[in-house]
Amino acid sequence: MTDAPPARTGWFFVQGSGARSRRPVDLVIVVLGVAVAATCAALHRHHLIGYSLPSWLSSLSQMTYLACSLYVAGVVLVVLFRAPKHLRLAFTVLVAAGLAIAGSLALWVVANDLYALRTAVSAAVLLALRPWVTLPFRRLHALIVLAQCAAAWAAGYVGPVEVVGGIALGAAAASAVLVVLGSPAGHPDLRQVQSSLRGLDIEVQDLRFAERQPWGARVLLGTMSDGPVLVKVYGRDATDAHRAARWWRALAYRDQSSPGATRVQLVEHEALVTILADRAGVAVTPVVAAATSQGDAILVLGAPPEPLDDEDLDDELLGRIWSEVALLHRAGLSHGELTIDNIGAGAVLSGFGRGTVAASAARRAQDVATLLTALGIRIGPERAVAAAAAALGNDDLAAAQPYLQHAALPHSMHGAEGLKATLTALRDQVVTTTGAEPLPPAPITRVSARDLITVALLLLAAYALLTTFAQLDWSTVRAAWANADWRWVALGFVVAQCTAPVDSVSTMSMVPARLPLRPLAMLQYAIKFVGLAISATVGKMAMNTAFLAKFGVGATVAVTASALGSFVTGAVNVLVVLVALPFLDNRPEVDLGGGGDDERLLLLLGLVLVASVVALVFVRPLRRRVLTVVRSSWASIRVVTDSPARGMLLVGSRLASLMITAVALWCMVQGIHPDRPSLGYLTVLVITAGAAAFASIVPVPGNVGVGEAALTAGLVAAGVPSGPAFAIAVTQRLSTSYIPDVIGAGAVRWLRRSDYI
Repeated sequence: MTDAPPARTGWFFVQGSGARSRRPVDLVIVVLGVAVAATCAALHRHHLIGYSLPSWLSSLSQMTYLACSLYVAGVVLVVLFRAPKHLRLAFTVLVAAGLAIAGSLALWVVANDLYALRTAVSAAVLLALRPWVTLPFRRLHALIVLAQCAAAWAAGYVGPVEVVGGIALGAAAASAVLVVLGSPAGHPDLRQVQSSLRGLDIEVQDLRFAERQPWGARVLLGTMSDGPVLVKVYGRDATDAHRAARWWRALAYRDQSSPGATRVQLVEHEALVTILADRAGVAVTPVVAAATSQGDAILVLGAPPEPLDDEDLDDELLGRIWSEVALLHRAGLSHGELTIDNIGAGAVLSGFGRGTVAASAARRAQDVATLLTALGIRIGPERAVAAAAAALGNDDLAAAQPYLQHAALPHSMHGAEGLKATLTALRDQVVTTTGAEPLPPAPITRVSARDLITVALLLLAAYALLTTFAQLDWSTVRAAWANADWRWVALGFVVAQCTAPVDSVSTMSMVPARLPLRPLAMLQYAIKFVGLAISATVGKMAMNTAFLAKFGVGATVAVTASALGSFVTGAVNVLVVLVALPFLDNRPEVDLGGGGDDERLLLLLGLVLVASVVALVFVRPLRRRVLTVVRSSWASIRVVTDSPARGMLLVGSRLASLMITAVALWCMVQGIHPDRPSLGYLTVLVITAGAAAFASIVPVPGNVGVGEAALTAGLVAAGVPSGPAFAIAVTQRLSTSYIPDVIGAGAVRWLRRSDYI
């Protein structure tokens, strides 16, 4: 098979293939895809809805499915037509399709079905083709795969489990082929780099790859008329690598140090920080050129400094290095990865790709901690700390102490030998040298193993309590979902999302400042996400306070407003139950003598309530926090009395939010348990209000387990069997709490990026 690059079309295929590579992410996709496909095969259930949809929608789904299939067939024909020029591309696509077919046949033994064969083959073909096509078509192919899967389900060809399994199987097949055969590396080869440089009127002789290659970018060395240069080329993989690193730091760490992830932005950012450092008098490798050519972003730097050896690190050079760092920080800049590899002979700094302008004190302290650690490993903690103290002073050195930890260091240092012992010795040496008090590590880690274990145990406890006390038959629950009318469920999910703008109006009514609607709606989702980690009431107060502070609302007013909102919400829930309960035709009746599911659910809720009261009595921090909220709520009632119009708007918006949530629950009831006599809307409203009132007084993060139990108890008391009742409760909570939490994670990032919190 030839490895020659395909001829450029400019709009579909990428220009050239460059060197072949095998990405670790493809291997991860293979493992995950096989696992998901096997799980779906074990859960093999046909949830066909095509026959229950309107005829026009079913016909539209069939046409969409056919159009997507024809597109995939057309793409295969184009690839086969190009086979004489690029045999590897055609071979990759055909093998991916063959693996998808083989996987479907293998799973047929388990599921007794061809298992969304066409969906799996389409996904395998288009995903295997991704490295060879331009970005717009990579995105289009992802949309086509999703559209074909949705159309296959809506047309009645397969069920949702088969759809997910088909996508997983196709992704696994495509990634397996890319791992075995390789794919375009996403970064150009020597010939392409030379051509790009000529397109910029830059003549570089003796161009060659550097021995040390960072992830994503290609680093090359060469010679120009005025001396040696270093060339950094950011291709497609640079964007992917940087995006993956940014997502990981967003998940695992509190700081958001990464700039934008496009190739041009990467080059612009590094060039900007380098130029600003040069203007501040810092010894850096100067910027020669920064531009784009043939789809790649290129940064040309001056002569790279000679690497440092241990013999070079004498006291004079150490002093010069720390003096350059001090000069960099006085200019308001940070480096971001101040390791020995980015410091050359003569104390020349390089590699500003992770640097920042207008760097915070924490960012500068991380620079100091990184360089201290790098030097401590090479020359020992005593010499490293002494040199830093002489150049920076005791205050700046002591400020770096909380960042002498594994999480604060760049990834390139995590595997260094003796890292743990060096960090411990450095912390002790900094305390001894500066005379400062030992400080705890800075709270850099966002998600720790303890957090994950806590969430897992919380979910396990909720599952155990519901199963033990309600004795729910999980096969009945699965049967309720299997026989559900998912059109009603989908409608309920959409209705449940309408509470965000209504809750935003509530926030507007509680403060005198004029607030924008869109950020407020995003704030509601962010509050749900934060509520998973801490109590919903406390999380809401913290988020509202941070948000309102950006609009000039003081912390006292913000806390008072949040407390008022919680108080009014609880009052509305209780009033709705008290007012509406006497008018119900089928008032909930509980037989405490039968020992049935209803009694067990009430016992469960009673135990949870008693445990909450005991916790409030004996846990002082929790009691102090709750008392603070109660006092703030009581004091905040003055806002209503001072402005009756605002008070009416607040109460009305809270009532509207409750009624919308009840509409969503009524849709879930119609979809999962439509047996007659059906529950009336007023009954569902009382159940919704009662469950919300109970869950608000139980200090459980996200009301996990408590919300489900309260809704289930209300539905059972209204006459719904325990199995369907629990299925309805879980579906309602998915639509109002758990799925919006996924949106909430993105909302938190958006609010931070937009400087709203």
